[in-house]
Amino acid sequence: GSPTQSLHHVSFDLYETLAVELGCESYRKLPVLSVSPGYGKVKKVKKKGGSSMEDVVPKWLDGNVGRMSVMGYGDDTAQITPFEFVHKMIEGSRKGGKEGEGIQVVLGSCTGVESQANSNGRRRVTGVTYTPREGGGGEEEE
Repeated sequence: GSPTQSLHHVSFDLYETLAVELGCESYRKLPVLSVSPGYGKVKKVKKKGGSSMEDVVPKWLDGNVGRMSVMGYGDDTAQITPFEFVHKMIEGSRKGGKEGEGIQVVLGSCTGVESQANSNGRRRVTGVTYTPREGGGGEEEE
């Protein structure tokens, strides 16, 4: 497997758990294909064990394709709408806390990241400087 394979498995499980906890309606398990453009028509593709993948390949995929492979059959691949997920995460961070706690969304452009070394020599982020998107006038805030 790849160096990040274990992260993929953990994040898949985490997304499913968070989708349920946050009430995300767009989360769904589904088969996922990797398809690259090419010059040939879609061929009958066989999955391990010799059975056909026709249940995974969408009917609209009938043009010229190059390499095609299955990334997952729906038991280990899923999809969620990023907009819904991010907004549900923000809402979830504000529940049950004190007024003003939770995530604060700031629109702007990052101009710098400040960090400090901790006791084991690793660095941790302590601040971010940015230029606000609306009405910022180029003034940096921290």
